[in-house]
Amino acid sequence: MVLAFGITAALSAAVTEAIARYRGLRGAFLLRGLVELLDGGQPITDLSTAEESYHTVQAFITRQLAAGSARAGTNAATPGLAVPSATSALLGGPILRKEGIAGQNLTLQPPSEPDRLPKLAAHEGSQLKRECRRLPTYTPEKSFVEAIVDLIVPDATEEITMATVRQHVDVLPDGMTALKPSLQALVKNAGSDIGAFRTSVERWFDHQMEHVSREYKRHVAKITFVAGVLIVLLANVNALTIGRSLYVGSTVNDAINTAMSDVAVKSTSCPDESQQDCLATLRAHLSAAVQTDLPIGWATVPDCTLPRARCNVMDQHGIFDPRGGSAGQAALFLLGLVLTIVALVPGARFWFGLLSRLGSALGFG
Repeated sequence: MVLAFGITAALSAAVTEAIARYRGLRGAFLLRGLVELLDGGQPITDLSTAEESYHTVQAFITRQLAAGSARAGTNAATPGLAVPSATSALLGGPILRKEGIAGQNLTLQPPSEPDRLPKLAAHEGSQLKRECRRLPTYTPEKSFVEAIVDLIVPDATEEITMATVRQHVDVLPDGMTALKPSLQALVKNAGSDIGAFRTSVERWFDHQMEHVSREYKRHVAKITFVAGVLIVLLANVNALTIGRSLYVGSTVNDAINTAMSDVAVKSTSCPDESQQDCLATLRAHLSAAVQTDLPIGWATVPDCTLPRARCNVMDQHGIFDPRGGSAGQAALFLLGLVLTIVALVPGARFWFGLLSRLGSALGFG
């Protein structure tokens, strides 16, 4: 029973993974998580202009430093400044650009509901699924840290210190309402230790990725549930039917053992064979006669294969009982399907782990 649940759950997970790959869900959620982290999900992010945004932000920082305006708020009224998306600027840098996110025909817009990830849309003439499949599914935290440092400290030729980082963060555009305050807080906490700053940025990124992972799991759980329901219905994986079959098989084996004992005591069968050979032959014949397969699928029930049996389609597949009591039989049949579907919720890892522990407890592991 545990094995049947585990295999069914594994098939559901395999279907989910195939759908996730086809739709590019992992890459899409990673990208949406970055936008929420760096932009707060407020501005529109156009990935096709990522490299341009990267150079725009670096040029702005350079101009501000050259003008000596490192004081907070002096860049708020810069004439003609169109503040680019922080996500677009970061992804347009050489470190993350090679990951394949920048340059895509994708646009991210603010979420429709609070506490949700930004919405993803494809440019006109592009297919969202195809664009999402081209996205990377993972970004190393160290690459993220290096990309942040590269963005805020343009053309660094010397060893980067916290004084340099602090000065450059302070002249970021005030329009970057999520990135700038976050970096200022991390700079303040790091003091004069550049290593502590890098570690803080890593933790900041990891915390967001954990949130993204939870959102992703919540999204694909719906797909897994639907896939599990379809597998259970199409393959007729019925917990009560399987349990009844296993119970009957166990009862039959007990009956065979009892009969074998009687034969061994009476010693009246197989006069031309040794008792051991006789018992082995008899067991083989009895086991073959009563052996049944695991009842998975929509095969015809045994009662409807008998001569002169009158069964409709529901009777043939065990939904109704041809001998009467169809309402109770149908209720049990539906209950068995529901129990199987509910058993898929813990996932394949749970059932195979349970199977392993049962094997160890029974001395098989």
